[in-house]
Amino acid sequence: MAGKIKKKHRGLRFLCGLILFLIALSVIGTVFLLRRNVTATFTPVDYAESNETLANPYTGWYHTYEYEISDETSFDTSTVDYALVLDNSTRLCLVRINLKNYAAGAISDHGLADIRAILSTWAATDKQMILRFCYDTTGDNSISEPSDLTTVYRHMEQVSDIINDYAAHIYQLQGIFVGAQGETLSSPSLTDATLADLTDYYASLTDKSLYLGLHDAGQYLQAIGQTSVPPTLFTSDKTLFYRLGLFNDSLTSALSNAEAEATSAIAYFAPCGGSVAADPSLADAATAIQMLQARHISYLNAEQTESTLTSWKSQTYTSSDAYNGLTLYDYMTTHLGYRYVLRDAALSFNTWKNESGSLTLSIENVGFSVSYMPYDVCLLMRNQDTEEMITLPLDTDNRSWNPQETTTLKQSLALRDYDKGTYSLYLLVQNPSSGEVIKLGNTMPLTSNGYMIGSLVIE
Repeated sequence: MAGKIKKKHRGLRFLCGLILFLIALSVIGTVFLLRRNVTATFTPVDYAESNETLANPYTGWYHTYEYEISDETSFDTSTVDYALVLDNSTRLCLVRINLKNYAAGAISDHGLADIRAILSTWAATDKQMILRFCYDTTGDNSISEPSDLTTVYRHMEQVSDIINDYAAHIYQLQGIFVGAQGETLSSPSLTDATLADLTDYYASLTDKSLYLGLHDAGQYLQAIGQTSVPPTLFTSDKTLFYRLGLFNDSLTSALSNAEAEATSAIAYFAPCGGSVAADPSLADAATAIQMLQARHISYLNAEQTESTLTSWKSQTYTSSDAYNGLTLYDYMTTHLGYRYVLRDAALSFNTWKNESGSLTLSIENVGFSVSYMPYDVCLLMRNQDTEEMITLPLDTDNRSWNPQETTTLKQSLALRDYDKGTYSLYLLVQNPSSGEVIKLGNTMPLTSNGYMIGSLVIE
Protein backbone atom coordinates (compact mmCIF):
# COMPACT_ATOMS: atom_id res chain seq x y z
CA MET A 1 0.00 0.00 0.00
CA ALA A 2 2.81 2.42 0.91
CA GLY A 3 4.49 1.79 -2.45
CA LYS A 4 1.33 2.67 -4.29
CA ILE A 5 1.06 5.98 -2.37
CA LYS A 6 4.66 6.88 -3.17
CA LYS A 7 4.09 6.20 -6.87
CA LYS A 8 0.92 8.30 -6.74
CA HIS A 9 2.85 11.21 -5.14
CA ARG A 10 5.61 10.95 -7.72
CA GLY A 11 3.00 11.06 -10.45
CA LEU A 12 1.41 14.15 -8.94
CA ARG A 13 4.78 15.86 -8.60
CA PHE A 14 5.62 15.03 -12.21
CA LEU A 15 2.25 16.34 -13.36
CA CYS A 16 2.66 19.55 -11.35
CA GLY A 17 6.20 19.99 -12.66
CA LEU A 18 5.00 19.44 -16.20
CA ILE A 19 2.23 22.00 -15.72
CA LEU A 20 4.68 24.52 -14.26
CA PHE A 21 7.11 23.86 -17.13
CA LEU A 22 4.38 24.38 -19.69
CA ILE A 23 3.28 27.58 -17.95
CA ALA A 24 6.86 28.87 -17.91
CA LEU A 25 7.31 27.84 -21.51
CA SER A 26 4.08 29.63 -22.38
CA VAL A 27 5.20 32.79 -20.59
CA ILE A 28 8.62 32.69 -22.26
CA GLY A 29 6.99 32.04 -25.59
CA THR A 30 4.56 34.89 -25.12
CA VAL A 31 7.40 37.27 -24.18
CA PHE A 32 9.41 36.03 -27.13
CA LEU A 33 6.50 36.47 -29.50
CA LEU A 34 5.76 39.91 -28.11
CA ARG A 35 9.40 40.87 -28.62
CA ARG A 36 9.51 39.34 -32.07
CA ASN A 37 6.25 40.87 -33.12
CA VAL A 38 7.58 44.39 -33.73
CA THR A 39 6.27 46.28 -36.72
CA ALA A 40 8.08 49.23 -38.25
CA THR A 41 6.73 51.47 -40.99
CA PHE A 42 8.89 54.06 -42.72
CA THR A 43 7.18 56.84 -44.66
CA PRO A 44 9.55 58.90 -46.82
CA VAL A 45 9.08 62.56 -47.65
CA ASP A 46 9.26 63.97 -51.18
CA TYR A 47 12.85 63.86 -52.44
CA ALA A 48 12.35 66.25 -55.34
CA GLU A 49 15.53 67.84 -56.66
CA SER A 50 16.07 71.56 -56.18
CA ASN A 51 17.76 73.98 -58.59
CA GLU A 52 18.70 76.35 -55.76
CA THR A 53 22.26 77.65 -55.48
CA LEU A 54 23.55 76.06 -52.29
CA ALA A 55 26.73 78.06 -51.54
CA ASN A 56 28.35 75.12 -49.74
CA PRO A 57 31.98 75.56 -48.63
CA TYR A 58 34.96 74.91 -50.93
CA THR A 59 33.00 75.26 -54.16
CA GLY A 60 31.77 77.80 -56.65
CA TRP A 61 32.90 81.15 -58.00
CA TYR A 62 35.65 83.24 -56.50
CA HIS A 63 36.81 86.82 -56.75
CA THR A 64 40.46 87.87 -56.62
CA TYR A 65 41.81 90.24 -53.98
CA GLU A 66 45.32 91.53 -54.62
CA TYR A 67 47.76 92.96 -52.11
CA GLU A 68 51.20 94.37 -52.82
CA ILE A 69 53.34 94.18 -49.70
CA SER A 70 55.72 97.04 -49.10
CA ASP A 71 57.51 98.73 -46.21
CA GLU A 72 56.05 102.01 -47.46
CA THR A 73 52.41 100.96 -47.06
CA SER A 74 50.30 99.09 -44.52
CA PHE A 75 47.37 96.78 -45.04
CA ASP A 76 43.98 98.45 -44.61
CA THR A 77 41.42 96.05 -43.12
CA SER A 78 38.51 98.10 -44.47
CA THR A 79 39.32 96.94 -48.00
CA VAL A 80 38.26 93.42 -47.04
CA ASP A 81 35.04 94.71 -45.49
CA TYR A 82 34.27 96.55 -48.72
CA ALA A 83 34.96 93.43 -50.75
CA LEU A 84 32.57 91.44 -48.62
CA VAL A 85 29.80 93.98 -49.16
CA LEU A 86 30.17 93.48 -52.90
CA ASP A 87 30.49 89.72 -52.68
CA ASN A 88 28.63 88.14 -49.77
CA SER A 89 27.42 84.99 -51.53
CA THR A 90 30.62 83.28 -52.71
CA ARG A 91 32.47 80.94 -50.36
CA LEU A 92 35.93 81.08 -51.92
CA CYS A 93 38.31 83.97 -52.44
CA LEU A 94 41.65 84.13 -54.21
CA VAL A 95 44.03 86.14 -52.04
CA ARG A 96 47.04 87.04 -54.18
CA ILE A 97 49.97 88.62 -52.37
CA ASN A 98 52.67 90.32 -54.44
CA LEU A 99 56.17 90.11 -52.95
CA LYS A 100 58.03 91.93 -55.72
CA ASN A 101 59.25 94.64 -53.33
CA TYR A 102 61.24 91.98 -51.51
CA ALA A 103 62.76 90.29 -54.57
CA ALA A 104 66.24 91.37 -53.50
CA GLY A 105 66.16 89.84 -50.05
CA ALA A 106 64.17 88.71 -47.04
CA ILE A 107 60.65 89.93 -46.30
CA SER A 108 60.83 92.54 -43.56
CA ASP A 109 59.06 92.25 -40.24
CA HIS A 110 56.66 94.93 -41.47
CA GLY A 111 55.90 92.90 -44.58
CA LEU A 112 55.33 89.73 -42.59
CA ALA A 113 53.03 91.59 -40.21
CA ASP A 114 51.00 92.80 -43.17
CA ILE A 115 50.71 89.25 -44.55
CA ARG A 116 49.53 88.05 -41.16
CA ALA A 117 47.00 90.88 -40.96
CA ILE A 118 45.62 90.00 -44.41
CA LEU A 119 45.16 86.33 -43.56
CA SER A 120 43.75 87.15 -40.13
CA THR A 121 41.14 89.46 -41.63
CA TRP A 122 40.02 86.98 -44.27
CA ALA A 123 39.98 84.18 -41.69
CA ALA A 124 37.29 86.12 -39.83
CA THR A 125 34.93 85.81 -42.80
CA ASP A 126 32.92 82.77 -43.92
CA LYS A 127 35.19 82.27 -46.93
CA GLN A 128 37.92 79.75 -47.56
CA MET A 129 41.08 81.22 -49.03
CA ILE A 130 42.86 80.17 -52.18
CA LEU A 131 46.26 81.69 -51.43
CA ARG A 132 48.81 82.63 -54.07
CA PHE A 133 52.13 84.36 -53.49
CA CYS A 134 53.78 85.92 -56.52
CA TYR A 135 56.21 88.58 -57.71
CA ASP A 136 54.01 89.83 -60.52
CA THR A 137 50.35 90.55 -61.29
CA THR A 138 50.72 91.94 -64.82
CA GLY A 139 52.78 89.37 -66.70
CA ASP A 140 56.15 91.11 -66.21
CA ASN A 141 57.51 88.43 -63.89
CA SER A 142 60.80 88.12 -65.82
CA ILE A 143 61.90 91.48 -64.43
CA SER A 144 60.26 91.31 -61.00
CA GLU A 145 61.20 87.80 -59.81
CA PRO A 146 64.28 87.26 -57.63
CA SER A 147 67.40 86.57 -59.67
CA ASP A 148 68.35 83.78 -57.30
CA LEU A 149 65.99 80.98 -56.25
CA THR A 150 67.60 81.05 -52.83
CA THR A 151 65.45 84.13 -52.15
CA VAL A 152 62.30 82.26 -53.19
CA TYR A 153 63.13 79.40 -50.82
CA ARG A 154 63.75 81.94 -48.06
CA HIS A 155 60.39 83.63 -48.71
CA MET A 156 58.64 80.25 -48.54
CA GLU A 157 60.24 79.67 -45.16
CA GLN A 158 59.24 83.09 -43.88
CA VAL A 159 55.55 82.87 -44.82
CA SER A 160 55.07 79.19 -43.91
CA ASP A 161 54.56 79.83 -40.18
CA ILE A 162 51.85 82.38 -40.97
CA ILE A 163 50.21 80.01 -43.45
CA ASN A 164 50.17 77.21 -40.90
CA ASP A 165 48.63 79.47 -38.26
CA TYR A 166 45.66 80.04 -40.59
CA ALA A 167 45.56 76.60 -42.19
CA ALA A 168 41.96 76.02 -41.06
CA HIS A 169 40.87 78.91 -43.28
CA ILE A 170 42.99 78.12 -46.33
CA TYR A 171 41.76 75.71 -48.98
CA GLN A 172 44.59 75.62 -51.51
CA LEU A 173 48.04 77.11 -51.94
CA GLN A 174 48.37 78.01 -55.59
CA GLY A 175 51.71 78.06 -57.33
CA ILE A 176 55.30 78.16 -56.14
CA PHE A 177 55.74 81.96 -56.11
CA VAL A 178 57.42 82.26 -59.53
CA GLY A 179 55.74 82.55 -62.92
CA ALA A 180 53.55 85.07 -64.70
CA GLN A 181 51.01 86.37 -62.17
CA GLY A 182 52.11 83.63 -59.81
CA GLU A 183 50.95 80.92 -62.18
CA THR A 184 53.67 78.34 -62.76
CA LEU A 185 54.40 79.38 -66.35
CA SER A 186 56.80 81.67 -68.23
CA SER A 187 59.43 81.97 -65.54
CA PRO A 188 63.15 82.00 -66.40
CA SER A 189 63.71 80.14 -63.13
CA LEU A 190 61.47 77.17 -63.94
CA THR A 191 62.82 73.90 -65.22
CA ASP A 192 61.52 70.39 -64.55
CA ALA A 193 64.01 70.09 -61.69
CA THR A 194 63.36 73.48 -60.07
CA LEU A 195 59.58 73.04 -60.36
CA ALA A 196 59.85 69.72 -58.51
CA ASP A 197 62.23 71.11 -55.87
CA LEU A 198 60.17 74.24 -55.19
CA THR A 199 56.93 72.27 -54.98
CA ASP A 200 58.40 69.69 -52.64
CA TYR A 201 59.95 72.34 -50.41
CA TYR A 202 56.76 74.38 -50.19
CA ALA A 203 54.82 71.24 -49.32
CA SER A 204 57.35 70.28 -46.63
CA LEU A 205 56.95 73.65 -44.92
CA THR A 206 53.17 73.84 -44.90
CA ASP A 207 50.46 71.99 -43.01
CA LYS A 208 49.75 68.60 -44.57
CA SER A 209 46.02 69.29 -44.55
CA LEU A 210 46.50 72.02 -47.16
CA TYR A 211 46.14 71.37 -50.85
CA LEU A 212 48.59 72.83 -53.32
CA GLY A 213 48.14 73.56 -57.01
CA LEU A 214 50.18 73.57 -60.21
CA HIS A 215 49.10 74.60 -63.70
CA ASP A 216 48.47 71.28 -65.44
CA ALA A 217 48.80 67.49 -65.30
CA GLY A 218 52.23 67.60 -66.93
CA GLN A 219 53.56 69.78 -64.13
CA TYR A 220 51.89 67.50 -61.58
CA LEU A 221 53.82 64.50 -62.93
CA GLN A 222 57.05 66.50 -63.01
CA ALA A 223 56.57 67.51 -59.39
CA ILE A 224 55.97 63.97 -58.10
CA GLY A 225 58.55 62.39 -60.39
CA GLN A 226 56.14 59.85 -61.88
CA THR A 227 54.87 59.02 -65.34
CA SER A 228 51.27 58.41 -64.29
CA VAL A 229 48.81 59.64 -61.67
CA PRO A 230 48.62 57.33 -58.62
CA PRO A 231 45.31 55.67 -57.67
CA THR A 232 43.00 57.72 -55.50
CA LEU A 233 43.72 57.44 -51.79
CA PHE A 234 41.98 59.27 -48.94
CA THR A 235 44.16 59.91 -45.92
CA SER A 236 44.42 62.64 -43.30
CA ASP A 237 48.22 62.67 -43.57
CA LYS A 238 48.46 63.39 -47.27
CA THR A 239 51.72 62.94 -49.16
CA LEU A 240 52.60 65.34 -51.97
CA PHE A 241 50.91 62.94 -54.42
CA TYR A 242 47.52 63.65 -52.88
CA ARG A 243 47.98 67.30 -51.94
CA LEU A 244 48.60 68.52 -55.45
CA GLY A 245 45.66 69.76 -57.49
CA LEU A 246 45.53 71.96 -60.56
CA PHE A 247 44.72 75.57 -61.34
CA ASN A 248 44.68 76.90 -64.86
CA ASP A 249 44.04 80.57 -65.55
CA SER A 250 43.05 79.82 -69.14
CA LEU A 251 40.80 76.74 -69.25
CA THR A 252 39.84 75.72 -72.79
CA SER A 253 38.08 72.73 -74.31
CA ALA A 254 41.27 71.49 -76.00
CA LEU A 255 43.28 68.76 -74.28
CA SER A 256 45.08 65.68 -75.54
CA ASN A 257 43.54 62.38 -74.50
CA ALA A 258 46.45 61.57 -72.20
CA GLU A 259 46.33 64.98 -70.51
CA ALA A 260 42.55 64.79 -70.19
CA GLU A 261 42.76 61.39 -68.48
CA ALA A 262 45.50 62.56 -66.11
CA THR A 263 43.60 65.75 -65.29
CA SER A 264 40.47 63.77 -64.50
CA ALA A 265 42.40 61.35 -62.29
CA ILE A 266 44.02 64.15 -60.27
CA ALA A 267 40.63 65.78 -59.70
CA TYR A 268 39.39 62.73 -57.79
CA PHE A 269 41.64 63.53 -54.81
CA ALA A 270 42.68 67.21 -55.08
CA PRO A 271 40.81 70.36 -56.15
CA CYS A 272 41.04 71.66 -59.71
CA GLY A 273 39.83 75.01 -60.97
CA GLY A 274 40.87 78.29 -62.52
CA SER A 275 39.52 80.69 -65.12
CA VAL A 276 37.77 79.91 -68.38
CA ALA A 277 39.46 81.30 -71.48
CA ALA A 278 37.90 83.45 -74.16
CA ASP A 279 37.38 80.26 -76.17
CA PRO A 280 34.56 80.52 -78.73
CA SER A 281 33.84 76.80 -78.39
CA LEU A 282 32.87 77.37 -74.74
CA ALA A 283 29.92 79.47 -75.87
CA ASP A 284 28.29 76.17 -76.80
CA ALA A 285 26.45 74.85 -73.74
CA ALA A 286 27.16 71.16 -74.36
CA THR A 287 30.88 71.80 -74.95
CA ALA A 288 31.22 73.99 -71.85
CA ILE A 289 29.40 71.54 -69.58
CA GLN A 290 31.34 68.59 -70.95
CA MET A 291 34.66 70.39 -70.33
CA LEU A 292 33.88 71.31 -66.73
CA GLN A 293 32.37 67.92 -66.01
CA ALA A 294 35.22 65.92 -67.54
CA ARG A 295 37.87 67.89 -65.64
CA HIS A 296 35.80 67.84 -62.42
CA ILE A 297 36.11 71.57 -61.90
CA SER A 298 35.17 72.72 -58.40
CA TYR A 299 35.83 76.46 -58.59
CA LEU A 300 36.05 79.21 -61.22
CA ASN A 301 37.06 82.85 -61.43
CA ALA A 302 33.99 85.09 -61.53
CA GLU A 303 35.85 88.00 -63.11
CA GLN A 304 38.06 86.88 -65.99
CA THR A 305 37.07 86.21 -69.61
CA GLU A 306 33.94 88.31 -69.52
CA SER A 307 33.07 87.25 -73.07
CA THR A 308 32.59 83.62 -72.07
CA LEU A 309 30.76 84.42 -68.84
CA THR A 310 28.53 86.94 -70.63
CA SER A 311 27.63 84.25 -73.13
CA TRP A 312 26.74 81.85 -70.33
CA LYS A 313 24.61 84.46 -68.58
CA SER A 314 22.62 85.11 -71.75
CA GLN A 315 21.88 81.45 -72.57
CA THR A 316 19.04 79.34 -71.19
CA TYR A 317 19.82 75.83 -70.05
CA THR A 318 17.30 73.48 -71.65
CA SER A 319 16.81 69.96 -70.35
CA SER A 320 14.28 67.68 -68.72
CA ASP A 321 15.93 67.90 -65.29
CA ALA A 322 15.32 70.25 -62.37
CA TYR A 323 17.63 72.92 -63.79
CA ASN A 324 15.64 73.49 -66.96
CA GLY A 325 15.09 77.20 -67.53
CA LEU A 326 18.11 78.45 -65.56
CA THR A 327 20.74 80.46 -67.35
CA LEU A 328 23.79 78.45 -68.34
CA TYR A 329 25.78 80.50 -65.85
CA ASP A 330 23.38 79.55 -63.03
CA TYR A 331 23.54 75.91 -64.11
CA MET A 332 27.34 76.07 -63.81
CA THR A 333 26.95 77.73 -60.41
CA THR A 334 24.80 74.89 -59.08
CA HIS A 335 27.21 72.21 -60.36
CA LEU A 336 30.68 73.57 -59.58
CA GLY A 337 32.16 71.19 -57.02
CA TYR A 338 29.99 68.65 -55.22
CA ARG A 339 26.19 68.66 -54.99
CA TYR A 340 24.48 65.88 -53.05
CA VAL A 341 20.91 64.88 -53.89
CA LEU A 342 19.01 62.30 -51.83
CA ARG A 343 17.28 60.06 -54.35
CA ASP A 344 15.63 57.42 -52.20
CA ALA A 345 15.31 55.99 -48.70
CA ALA A 346 13.77 52.64 -47.77
CA LEU A 347 13.47 50.44 -44.69
CA SER A 348 13.91 46.67 -44.75
CA PHE A 349 12.65 44.72 -41.73
CA ASN A 350 10.93 41.37 -41.22
CA THR A 351 9.83 40.92 -37.63
CA TRP A 352 10.14 37.11 -37.79
CA LYS A 353 13.45 36.94 -39.63
CA ASN A 354 15.50 40.02 -38.78
CA GLU A 355 17.01 41.09 -35.46
CA SER A 356 17.49 44.63 -36.78
CA GLY A 357 16.08 46.81 -39.49
CA SER A 358 18.16 48.23 -42.32
CA LEU A 359 17.66 51.72 -43.71
CA THR A 360 19.06 52.22 -47.21
CA LEU A 361 19.83 55.69 -48.54
CA SER A 362 20.66 56.48 -52.16
CA ILE A 363 22.62 59.72 -52.63
CA GLU A 364 23.71 61.03 -56.01
CA ASN A 365 26.50 63.55 -56.45
CA VAL A 366 25.27 65.60 -59.43
CA GLY A 367 28.14 68.10 -59.18
CA PHE A 368 31.20 68.30 -61.40
CA SER A 369 33.60 67.06 -58.71
CA VAL A 370 33.91 65.26 -55.42
CA SER A 371 34.25 67.02 -52.10
CA TYR A 372 37.87 67.10 -51.00
CA MET A 373 37.00 67.65 -47.37
CA PRO A 374 35.71 64.82 -45.16
CA TYR A 375 32.32 65.49 -43.61
CA ASP A 376 30.47 63.79 -40.78
CA VAL A 377 27.40 61.96 -42.10
CA CYS A 378 24.77 60.98 -39.51
CA LEU A 379 21.24 59.66 -39.27
CA LEU A 380 19.26 61.27 -36.46
CA MET A 381 16.12 59.73 -34.98
CA ARG A 382 13.94 62.00 -32.84
CA ASN A 383 11.17 60.47 -30.78
CA GLN A 384 8.22 62.79 -31.34
CA ASP A 385 6.76 62.06 -27.89
CA THR A 386 9.85 62.20 -25.67
CA GLU A 387 12.11 64.39 -27.85
CA GLU A 388 14.86 61.83 -27.27
CA MET A 389 17.44 61.97 -30.07
CA ILE A 390 19.32 58.90 -31.30
CA THR A 391 22.44 59.71 -33.35
CA LEU A 392 23.78 57.07 -35.73
CA PRO A 393 27.02 57.93 -37.60
CA LEU A 394 26.96 56.45 -41.10
CA ASP A 395 29.96 54.40 -42.17
CA THR A 396 30.95 56.31 -45.31
CA ASP A 397 33.56 58.71 -46.66
CA ASN A 398 31.84 61.47 -48.59
CA ARG A 399 35.07 62.10 -50.52
CA SER A 400 34.35 58.84 -52.36
CA TRP A 401 30.92 60.03 -53.53
CA ASN A 402 31.99 60.42 -57.13
CA PRO A 403 30.41 62.92 -59.52
CA GLN A 404 27.54 61.62 -61.65
CA GLU A 405 27.34 58.50 -59.48
CA THR A 406 24.85 57.27 -56.88
CA THR A 407 26.20 56.00 -53.56
CA THR A 408 24.19 53.52 -51.47
CA LEU A 409 24.44 53.86 -47.70
CA LYS A 410 23.06 51.29 -45.27
CA GLN A 411 22.40 51.78 -41.58
CA SER A 412 21.34 49.08 -39.15
CA LEU A 413 18.47 50.08 -36.82
CA ALA A 414 18.01 48.25 -33.50
CA LEU A 415 14.24 48.51 -33.77
CA ARG A 416 13.56 46.02 -30.97
CA ASP A 417 15.55 48.16 -28.52
CA TYR A 418 13.89 51.47 -29.32
CA ASP A 419 10.82 52.74 -27.48
CA LYS A 420 7.66 52.28 -29.44
CA GLY A 421 6.31 55.41 -31.02
CA THR A 422 6.83 57.74 -33.96
CA TYR A 423 10.27 58.99 -34.91
CA SER A 424 11.30 61.77 -37.26
CA LEU A 425 14.38 60.75 -39.24
CA TYR A 426 16.97 63.30 -40.34
CA LEU A 427 20.03 63.14 -42.58
CA LEU A 428 22.81 65.42 -41.38
CA VAL A 429 25.99 66.10 -43.36
CA GLN A 430 28.27 68.41 -41.41
CA ASN A 431 31.72 69.96 -41.69
CA PRO A 432 33.47 68.81 -38.49
CA SER A 433 35.95 71.69 -38.51
CA SER A 434 33.36 74.47 -38.59
CA GLY A 435 30.10 72.79 -37.59
CA GLU A 436 28.48 74.05 -40.79
CA VAL A 437 25.66 71.90 -42.14
CA ILE A 438 26.22 70.90 -45.76
CA LYS A 439 23.17 71.65 -47.86
CA LEU A 440 21.54 69.00 -50.04
CA GLY A 441 20.21 69.62 -53.52
CA ASN A 442 16.67 68.66 -52.50
CA THR A 443 13.58 70.72 -51.88
CA MET A 444 13.19 69.51 -48.27
CA PRO A 445 13.68 72.37 -45.80
CA LEU A 446 16.89 72.47 -43.78
CA THR A 447 16.33 72.21 -40.02
CA SER A 448 18.67 72.42 -37.05
CA ASN A 449 18.85 68.59 -37.18
CA GLY A 450 19.58 68.44 -40.89
CA TYR A 451 17.04 67.34 -43.48
CA MET A 452 13.97 65.39 -42.39
CA ILE A 453 13.84 62.39 -44.74
CA GLY A 454 10.78 60.62 -43.36
CA SER A 455 8.97 59.26 -40.32
CA LEU A 456 9.31 55.87 -38.66
CA VAL A 457 6.51 54.28 -36.64
CA ILE A 458 7.52 51.41 -34.31
CA GLU A 459 4.65 49.35 -32.83
